[in-house]
Amino acid sequence: MSAEYFREVKKIIEEKTGVDPSDILMDSCFEDDLNVGEMEIIEILSELEEKYDITLMENRENLETVQDLVELLSEKIE
Repeated sequence: MSAEYFREVKKIIEEKTGVDPSDILMDSCFEDDLNVGEMEIIEILSELEEKYDITLMENRENLETVQDLVELLSEKIE
């Protein structure tokens, strides 16, 4: 199931930030590797919250990598 979440997260990161999908890996750091700032992370989380009807914002301080977000998403949904 996490592969599906990864695809969804990757798609939203691409839409919100313009990062090339081939640059978005599970171990990519939002700031260091993808140059994704706080406001963009909030937009990404908002979109995921709306899509899956869950709450993610309270955990945003703990999200450093794409994998962190995929794991959080998996925890909240399953």
